[in-house]
Amino acid sequence: MFAAIQVSACSRAATRADSTTTVAGNLDEQILYYTNKFRASKGLKPLQLEESVSQQARRHSRDMANGSTGFGHEGFEARVANVSKKLGRVGAAAENVAYGTLDAEAVVDGWIKSPGHRKNMLGDYNLIGIGTAGKGRITFFTQVFIKQ
Repeated sequence: MFAAIQVSACSRAATRADSTTTVAGNLDEQILYYTNKFRASKGLKPLQLEESVSQQARRHSRDMANGSTGFGHEGFEARVANVSKKLGRVGAAAENVAYGTLDAEAVVDGWIKSPGHRKNMLGDYNLIGIGTAGKGRITFFTQVFIKQ
């Protein structure tokens, strides 16, 4: 079905209140912006936001927020299989998750500082899905990376 799965060890990023950069758009668009900004700084092509992948990421963030699944990567293979049904063959896939009282820049910065998450962000992928869901003041974040 797919050649490689890379699932990072998850970390909880710390809150960062010193951000001075404001990026227009919703939280998912801001996460895409900071992710692609980081990739560009390493000479990599930007990831394209794919709605069918984002649907899977949003569902996973909602499930973590409402407690129907634990924090982590439970169901990752099923998410990739669902993406394959929509997009066709998936060559590789990876996923990052996080939670906290974070803005987009802070969550991406936390992933950048974590070796496993950083590796996923710099991987040979061309598509990304991003999903967020809140529970009170806490937001759950999911990035799903796909190579077609």
